[in-house]
Amino acid sequence: MAVSSLSSAGFTRKRMLVLLTGLLLAQMTASIESTIVATAYPTIAADLGGLNRISWIFIAFTLTSTTTTMLWGKLSDIFGRRHFYDASIVIFMLGSLFCALANSMTMLIWARAVQGVGAGGIFTLTMTIMGDVMSPRERGRYQGYMMAMFTGAMVIGPLIGGFIVDNYSWRWIFYINFPLGCAALGLSAFTLRLPFTKREHSIDYLGSILLSVWVIALLLVLQMGTEWGWTSGRTLGVAAIFFVSLPLFLAQEMRAPEPVLPLRLFREKIVAVTCASQLFIGAALFGVILFTPLFLQVVTGQRATDAGLLSVPATIGMVFGSSVTGRVITRTGRYRKFPIVGAAMAALAIGLLSAMDRDTSRFTTGAWMFLFGVGSGMTFIVALIGVQNKVAHEDLGIATSATNFFRSLGNTLGIALFSTVFISQLDKNLETLAPNSGLTAATLRQRPSEIQKIADLALRDGVIQSFTNALHIVFLLGVPLCLLTFVVQFFLPEHPLRERAGVSMNTTDDEPASIPMAAAH
Repeated sequence: MAVSSLSSAGFTRKRMLVLLTGLLLAQMTASIESTIVATAYPTIAADLGGLNRISWIFIAFTLTSTTTTMLWGKLSDIFGRRHFYDASIVIFMLGSLFCALANSMTMLIWARAVQGVGAGGIFTLTMTIMGDVMSPRERGRYQGYMMAMFTGAMVIGPLIGGFIVDNYSWRWIFYINFPLGCAALGLSAFTLRLPFTKREHSIDYLGSILLSVWVIALLLVLQMGTEWGWTSGRTLGVAAIFFVSLPLFLAQEMRAPEPVLPLRLFREKIVAVTCASQLFIGAALFGVILFTPLFLQVVTGQRATDAGLLSVPATIGMVFGSSVTGRVITRTGRYRKFPIVGAAMAALAIGLLSAMDRDTSRFTTGAWMFLFGVGSGMTFIVALIGVQNKVAHEDLGIATSATNFFRSLGNTLGIALFSTVFISQLDKNLETLAPNSGLTAATLRQRPSEIQKIADLALRDGVIQSFTNALHIVFLLGVPLCLLTFVVQFFLPEHPLRERAGVSMNTTDDEPASIPMAAAH
């Protein structure tokens, strides 16, 4: 039975729970940090100055965490997991220390970049280690908790950040990482002893450089295009770097003896389908997370804190969808139907959210957010289980990181797409519904809470209706993204889930102990 995978890998149930606790702590710490600073921007800018560069606090973290994801995965495939996992936590904590001690905006931005490097390793290696020590059949139960922690922490991050800023110094947003990081390292020292097969290797340095160049160029265009202008010389120049470096990277990977991203992985149907679906559903996820609180704050007049709290149903839905789906997969060994149903639920939820107006109750909004969370949770968990079940063990790290990379890329694509459409639609609506007011999307987004205080009732109604119409289009844009996910999932193959773990823990650290996964199919 699937449950025997724990003992076959040398794990007792107690040891597995201790290991899982450490992995969850690391995952939670890194995930929260990707969004926790959102509510602290005004306070940080007032303290350090540099308001015009405040967005780079988020961009620097995203650039380095996304760019290094596949590098961490590949290096762990070559040299083993534990030391790189520990190193990623240490780098993340050092970045957090520099953030907390920052005395200028420049120092804070660079510190966030260091923090992102560590986070990229944590995101990949926590999920890869789960793939090492547990069989895919048993993994569903536990990886559901991991995915719920990852997505849930990103959603509640702004709430935690707001609480810290309101009651303590913004620097505690970064100081809180130390006890969590130390606990994760301590649990790793006691439970994480993963053997690996020693083999000859060659590092694809050129491929790694080209990978970093095209990823950074693409992310810069997506994140800064709205601010720079999509047809500006700067945007077009960075886009040109992307279009040149990507083909060079692909050519290098085809001839490299040990490529950083083996293109043969995408000949495996389940890998290609999973990466495409993660790209689409990742984009839709951030549209809902970012714009639902804005809608509630501007259109229905909710306080910022109350609007943020209404993201909690989405978190609960993700926890519920991921954990229940994982348990069912463990019991039945079947997984294909869940992402299909989940994508359909997510599309329905976004469609319902697009119909919100100023009379929509908080209960109704929360129900649609919960529905979206359940659907996306069902989709996210199957991605990792299916891919890790099929690829060979020597490719486990890079395959896991590729899945995470495309989800992160989808998040960034969603931010760029939804923000661009929203700003365009809001400016267009303001010209019609609030003419001669001098208001623009750029000015209104800075202080959305002030909209409800506009003294001229006709002008206020015009502004609110402009927001309503713009956000209606934004949410409708998420529907085809979920439908694309739905369609792609029909091409997802279903392979029998293995009931043996990828490594045996009954060996010393220097003994080759990996189980060739591909041969098990």
